[in-house]
Amino acid sequence: MFFMHFSTVLTEEVESDLKIETLSMMQQIDLHLFERIQNIMTWKNLEIMQDIRIQDIDKRLASFLQEMNTGYQGMYQFLLVTDQNQQFIAASDRQFNTMISNLHSHSWQSTITDNQPLYVQTSDPKSSFFSLAVTISDQFTLGLLGYLRAAVEWDTIYRILESPLPFLQNKSHSYTMLVDQNNNIIAASHALRKAGLLLTQVPESWNLKNTAKGVQQINQSFLHHQDWMIAWAQSTGHRSYKGLGWKVFVMHPLDNALKPVWQMWHILLSFLAFTTLLAAAVSLWMAHRIAAPIIQLARFTREFMLDPKTAPPLIKASGEIAELNEQFMLMVSNLEQSQQDRVRMAKFAVIAEMAATMAHEIRTPLGILRSSAQILRREKNLSPIAAEMIGFISSETTRLNQLVSSLLESSRPRETHFSRRAFTPVIEHTIELLRTQAEKKYITISLDKHCIDDELNYDWDQMLQVFLNLMMNAMQHMQENGHIAISILSTDSHLMIQVADDGSGISDTQKENIFEPFYTSRKEGIGLGLTVVQQIISTHQGTIEISDSQWGGACFTIHLPLNNKDKT
Repeated sequence: MFFMHFSTVLTEEVESDLKIETLSMMQQIDLHLFERIQNIMTWKNLEIMQDIRIQDIDKRLASFLQEMNTGYQGMYQFLLVTDQNQQFIAASDRQFNTMISNLHSHSWQSTITDNQPLYVQTSDPKSSFFSLAVTISDQFTLGLLGYLRAAVEWDTIYRILESPLPFLQNKSHSYTMLVDQNNNIIAASHALRKAGLLLTQVPESWNLKNTAKGVQQINQSFLHHQDWMIAWAQSTGHRSYKGLGWKVFVMHPLDNALKPVWQMWHILLSFLAFTTLLAAAVSLWMAHRIAAPIIQLARFTREFMLDPKTAPPLIKASGEIAELNEQFMLMVSNLEQSQQDRVRMAKFAVIAEMAATMAHEIRTPLGILRSSAQILRREKNLSPIAAEMIGFISSETTRLNQLVSSLLESSRPRETHFSRRAFTPVIEHTIELLRTQAEKKYITISLDKHCIDDELNYDWDQMLQVFLNLMMNAMQHMQENGHIAISILSTDSHLMIQVADDGSGISDTQKENIFEPFYTSRKEGIGLGLTVVQQIISTHQGTIEISDSQWGGACFTIHLPLNNKDKT
């Protein structure tokens, strides 16, 4: 049933294609004839044609015809001008010796184009051309002066008729013909010319019906085929040219049209057999491909439980298996992050406990020492050494008190107050606060904005503390004439801020622990500044990363979401 339906659909498709190609060929032939007729209609009105009156004694007309024939090389076999009695005047070939036939004989057909007579001759089977002729008027008497004839090569029309049809298989013959108004075959494709059909009549037994469809199937033995599909198209002319009443016929053997159906049937049977074998092989391969990654993940799980430093497996998969592997690796990463967070929280708990103890145990004696130093400073007749020692006691107690205050602030962070505002001003304010300190070391601080003051929810004081810590930390690791570059870049969902310097840089080992509490590379630091920075960024639902700057120094990159919600 399927193949019957497919056969019908394919036949209709071939009929449609056959009709389209037939119309296309006829239009190309009409265009070709229009151009040739336009040529001779133009040439006949030229002043040089009046040289017929003097028998072209100076050969100007012959030279003109030769130039035109050369200019249209391959289009005309020759161009000929005769007088009103059809006697030779000039030709494009100086050695012209072709017999001139009478335009009024039965071999010539006359028609009217642009209200002027046009003569056509196509009935010579031995000629490789067909002839067109027009009258030449005397510009003085307005009477008949002579005739201009053009021998048009058949080659262009043969090429049109031989053009391959899109539905023909390779090496298939093309069966096309050009028929005049008397049903005489005046041009044909090579296969039909070889069969001797040129200048014969279209068989009446074909019984072609002049229908609007222009396609018909006939059952008649012809050129080794029994059933044929024939399409035809009537000349409709081109622009002012109304056509000569010619038709193009395109024939196609019906068995060739249905050949793809049977080929598909054989291909389908072969495909079913091949598919069955392939399905079995693919099933085995897919079973192994699906099971192998899962086995690798199971093995990694067992090894990870024994040793958390076990490297994850390299699984090459796609689809659900790749998604499973991705989510599994994400889970492992989250577990490691959770472990690090627990360690960090434990350290913060230690800080809180230390801070509480130090606040009670250290601040009281520090206050006593500082008060005592202030009283001693009021004493008269202090020696220079004693005054210097009292100054040491006062400054060191102040430094110890600041250290205790720093520990208290990191152990008990204040409440965060979010408000929606532009982000750039907090960085600009930080730069202003540090400008004097930077100028002392001849450090340049630059701000490069690639956003239009995007707004987001953040705590002004905490963000000020973040950038103060980052920039002060950079200045402490820089020599004079250094450079700190701050850049802001906005994306659809995030704001990216980079703080880069040209200082001494941070080693890979230090980068791994840079945000850990109490980790510092400076003797005077306690290692809490970057820990507090990371804690503030995390409170703002952001991330902070460290890398090397383009100058070899440190580069801190902060990502903050533009659509973050208030957190209190």
